[in-house]
Amino acid sequence: MTTTESAGSTTRWRLRRTESGLRLGQLRELRSEAFTWADLLEGSLDSVHVFVLYFPSRFGLPVDDVVMESLRLFGGATPKSTSLVLVTGLVEHAASGAAADSLYCISFADSAVLTDRASLAAAVNIAHEVLVRFDKEEIASYIRSQKIKALLAAIGRSAGSLRDEIVRLHPKFSLPGGFSIELG
Repeated sequence: MTTTESAGSTTRWRLRRTESGLRLGQLRELRSEAFTWADLLEGSLDSVHVFVLYFPSRFGLPVDDVVMESLRLFGGATPKSTSLVLVTGLVEHAASGAAADSLYCISFADSAVLTDRASLAAAVNIAHEVLVRFDKEEIASYIRSQKIKALLAAIGRSAGSLRDEIVRLHPKFSLPGGFSIELG
């Protein structure tokens, strides 16, 4: 399906069949400035609360084995609604359409965290808790406005020890489109 807008630009649409019915989505080109990681993951985020993604080195490094085995164990003990980037899911926002204001990810790239099974377990568990328990729109607004102290205060309100632990793990909180805050 294609529609024409002003000045001859064309918008292309795709109709997909999903478990919840038909879904109309706008197609974007890879070179488009509006195309973000959220667009790439959209199909995976629709039915989950939290999505976990790991980018292995493709060189069979020991860190890949540690992370993959740890994530297998984590996945086996986690509900299917949680599927090393951890991203907020869209399942709560299916009806409200508020996903754009609440979608963010937490990523870990510190090799000390990724190569140590206990640190990786702590990182994934803490990030999972933040993504599931905290107000997604509030966290996303702090990332958008680059308010590190407010972000830490929001996490600390619920659990001060959680805030201290997550800072030690050096995560990056990111929004689609490039805004991010790195802790630690």
